[in-house]
Amino acid sequence: MNTSALSSAPADCSAPREIQVLIADDHAMVRDGLRRIVEGEPGLCVSGQAVDGASTLARLEDTPCDVLLLDLSMPAPNGPELITHIRESWPDLPILVLSMHNSVAVARAALQAGASGYIAKDNDPEVLVLALRQVSDGGRYVEPRLAEALLFTAPARPLPTLTPREAEVMHRLVNGESNSDIARDLYLSEKTVSTHKTNLMAKLKLKSVAEMVRFVDEARRAGGLDGIGIGIGNGNGNGNGNGNGNGNGNGNGNGGAAP
Repeated sequence: MNTSALSSAPADCSAPREIQVLIADDHAMVRDGLRRIVEGEPGLCVSGQAVDGASTLARLEDTPCDVLLLDLSMPAPNGPELITHIRESWPDLPILVLSMHNSVAVARAALQAGASGYIAKDNDPEVLVLALRQVSDGGRYVEPRLAEALLFTAPARPLPTLTPREAEVMHRLVNGESNSDIARDLYLSEKTVSTHKTNLMAKLKLKSVAEMVRFVDEARRAGGLDGIGIGIGNGNGNGNGNGNGNGNGNGNGNGGAAP
């Protein structure tokens, strides 16, 4: 996709006291819907659009912007890492996160990284407009259901450290491999793989592989995979690291870097 075209024809934001919104989302239909909502409100306009982390940083360099409306799940850099990067160059820019995740852990990670507000994409347009106006005025906004949960939910417990072999098994399980597939590829018995799986469930306090998939996805969105002490590989079977991306995979390879 030609990302430069997205910034070449911004809306007319020349009216006095217009709040200029930069929309960053990797889905064209979502961007168009957000643009319609923003431009349908008096005093708001869309000054530019971005489709991933790199184009977001580029648009911030060349596009007037009073508020950044940011999706967390774009192509990298993304999530809390992208927010931290933005804060280094634009420390006072209001950032409103609009995410598909209504998870307390993900919201807390975004806010701790420097977001000014956080709302989920299943909210009504009125909530988005209210949040945009509030953060653009120097305030903060978190949708009520998440604000209450953030207030009364303790931060997540410290994540346990996994051994390189446990990390490898978890990586393969969440990518849909069976115990027999894992045993064959890692030259282990199925009983040994089953033992690793049982240990993983106990360490992470999970009850099923489906829960493990959700756990890994949420930890990745919250920037918390490093806290487990592993580096999830790139899915090519070469293995995982031991926390710094250098570990054993199938016995003869280097681990993948954490995403």
